[in-house]
Amino acid sequence: MADASLLDLAVSRAADLNLARVPAASLKRAGHIIADTIGVSCAGARQGPVVALTGIERRSGRLGEGAHGATVFGGSPLRADSERAAFLNATAGSFVELDEGMRPTGHPGMQVVIPAVAVAETEKAHGQSLLRAVIAGYEVTARLFTAYRLTYPAHPHGHFGAVGGAVAVAMILDQDPVEAARIAATSPILSVWDACFEGATARNTWMGSAAELAVRASRLAEAGFTGSPASLESSFGALAGTLVDPEALTAPLDYEGLGVTRNYFKRHSACALSHAAVDAVRQLPAFDPAHIERVDVETVENNMKLARQAAPNALSARFSLPYVVAAALSGRSLDADGFQFEPETAQLAARVETRVAEDLQAQWPGASPARVTVRTTDGKSYSARVDNPHGHYRDPLTEDEVEQKFLGLAGGGAASQAWWGRLTNLFDVPDCSRLFFGAGDHAD
Repeated sequence: MADASLLDLAVSRAADLNLARVPAASLKRAGHIIADTIGVSCAGARQGPVVALTGIERRSGRLGEGAHGATVFGGSPLRADSERAAFLNATAGSFVELDEGMRPTGHPGMQVVIPAVAVAETEKAHGQSLLRAVIAGYEVTARLFTAYRLTYPAHPHGHFGAVGGAVAVAMILDQDPVEAARIAATSPILSVWDACFEGATARNTWMGSAAELAVRASRLAEAGFTGSPASLESSFGALAGTLVDPEALTAPLDYEGLGVTRNYFKRHSACALSHAAVDAVRQLPAFDPAHIERVDVETVENNMKLARQAAPNALSARFSLPYVVAAALSGRSLDADGFQFEPETAQLAARVETRVAEDLQAQWPGASPARVTVRTTDGKSYSARVDNPHGHYRDPLTEDEVEQKFLGLAGGGAASQAWWGRLTNLFDVPDCSRLFFGAGDHAD
């Protein structure tokens, strides 16, 4: 192991995870990450383009109603090959901008959980195997996001998540996670922020492609393909980023500080960089937008990439800090199914000014603060500040809040309750092929 790459070391550390040493609170949080990710994917599956894509896939014969394969989330119980299911479910999960994440800034869950669940279903793996694989795969991705700083305009989807997902899949299949990670790292998706700002919804496939690659990596390894142990270091240490903390990749596992313990859950259907500002708005009194003269948003440099007006579509609006703040001030919907671009909100957004504040910047990345000041036409001023949005691990959601979010996204009802029970108690699930049976079915 003396000649191992940084990637090899990170994967080897994580893949040695002993589930018996993981604290109960961390096991519970990992279960919440798994459930939350599935719920967000279900909500994305209701969006028009995903419904249309699923229909196309079904007509082509790539999806079916049989009992075999992995579940493709949507209005009817469909199944597909695990690689295809991973692509469709993770693509769906990117549509509503409610997937969990961590800081500095990435979204391990959708790219690790989705392929792991698809393979665990197909292989009829024990829930304990799925849980261990997800914690380890998340750990790899969390270490990569900590070790490397992406160079703007590189976006965090499609690369580190694929590597962590490949580790999780290989562990479920009892294959070599180092080789799977090398293969995933040899073909990273290089994503950029521009598509988010324009509202180009093809960007929602970045996570889907990463999840698909996570499954494919083990198949390629089994067929004799090999990966480059140094590719990731070159791609993200020189071309698309900078290696700032190599020790994050080589350090022994800290069972008290695993990656899953440092995540955040999202409550607003918009880019996470806007959430502290939304929470600050919600501490202010209600305003008639006609009486708002100006809105000042102060935040950290990392969030300034969103300091732009929205193009007239929902995806671009989700990535506009002025628009999201204006929507919150106007009482507009910020939930998965209700978020839309509205011209009246865009008019208010034009009165929102955004800048970096030195006192807030000093807290990054431990906090991602926002201070919102509303100045009204009668000369009054109202201000509120939030350091971390509710849902960040330093201001965590309660278990009931995570459950209610899941039930709302997954459709509610007895079936969703059954799913929640299994996903958050994987030690009691002997066969993951039955994870998504209805409430009247037995999971054992």
